Amino acid sequence: MLRSDFVRKLLNNSLAHGLNFGSRWLLNLVVARQLLASDFGVFSYIYMLANLFFPTIAFGVSFYLIHYSAKQQQISLLFNSLVLSFIVFLLLCGAAIGIDYWINDTVPYYLYLLSLLIGLIWAISQAIFCYLKGRQQFFVEVKSQFVGALSLLLVVALLFAGVITQLDAMLEAVLVASLLPVVMGLNVLWPELKAGAGPYFKNFSSYFGWQDIRHRLHFALHDVFAIIMTNIPFIFLALFSTLLALGQFRKLFILFMPITLLPVIFSQVFLSRLSRLTDLRAKLGFFRKVFVFTLPVLSLPYLLMWPLGDWLYQLSFNEVLDPDHLLMLHLVLATLWITLLKTYFEVLLTSLGANHYKAMLVTLAVVLTALAYCWFNYSLTVELTAWLFLTGNLLITSMLVLTCVWQIRRQGRILQAL
Repeated sequence: MLRSDFVRKLLNNSLAHGLNFGSRWLLNLVVARQLLASDFGVFSYIYMLANLFFPTIAFGVSFYLIHYSAKQQQISLLFNSLVLSFIVFLLLCGAAIGIDYWINDTVPYYLYLLSLLIGLIWAISQAIFCYLKGRQQFFVEVKSQFVGALSLLLVVALLFAGVITQLDAMLEAVLVASLLPVVMGLNVLWPELKAGAGPYFKNFSSYFGWQDIRHRLHFALHDVFAIIMTNIPFIFLALFSTLLALGQFRKLFILFMPITLLPVIFSQVFLSRLSRLTDLRAKLGFFRKVFVFTLPVLSLPYLLMWPLGDWLYQLSFNEVLDPDHLLMLHLVLATLWITLLKTYFEVLLTSLGANHYKAMLVTLAVVLTALAYCWFNYSLTVELTAWLFLTGNLLITSMLVLTCVWQIRRQGRILQAL
């Protein structure tokens, strides 16, 4: 049986992410019901950008901070992450201004700025709580996300009541609600931040430099390309299809959003524990035990959604799915289960100290999948997008499994030689 300490931290992490994702899910559901199809397409586009900006600004903070703060509890790790996030945020702001001017987009620049600010706040929040998770302090996030979820539910109530009707006002409300968990997390760390800020900024060059950026680069590459892999259907539907098609595809993700948080919840606790095990045999033994016990349990929601998906879609959006769109729903659900399976091997590869291979593989998978989307370009349909989405995730999962097997054998031979 798994130790109660691991299970308790998994439950705390589940509750924190459940509050966060649950409130976001309700937000997306209400927006989908309240807005016209074309307006929801614009909302989906801006929200997709926020989800893409978030991991880019975070610059690989999730696995990096959990992995390294579990080994060395130094506040300079968090300071470095925050400095990097602000640098990337400013670069993206400049890039967004240039792109908006160059393509003369019909979407106002202010909406792009809001998506960037939301991404920045999410990145800061993730940095704070990943640092605390590496120190085995999981419950802090539960309290913070509870307050954040309540504030987002207030936004949902205002949307449902028709008090907030404009798209920019909706995004501004999301931004304000996202600030509260950050404030609470900073409050917990304030004594440590206050004590460490002086020495850190006084000797800034000794703490932060190109070496730190290079060290984080493969973590950042993985997170950025992993989120692109998740959002790649939305990106290419926005490029080659219509905002209406983009909105249709996004509705499926809104429907399944509650179960998409399972890999995120599980991976953070799992990685924190695996990173503390230095012996290869102990690491693999714990991995096998967790894999055998948790995969069937975490797969249950996916199995339940298979027969219930059609009914839930009609209930949620007051729309009836035709046979083609019902197939698309099942393809998306199967892809999300593959994402759960992929998470186990991403965690294992990171704990083995081979995160750079993971970054390379995800990058390769994104490039190959993007080429497939470009091949079909303006012939891209929602159904074809679902098939390409499934194929791309099968590809990256297969490559990760093979790389894990190779890395384990390689490290085993090195230990035997010693």
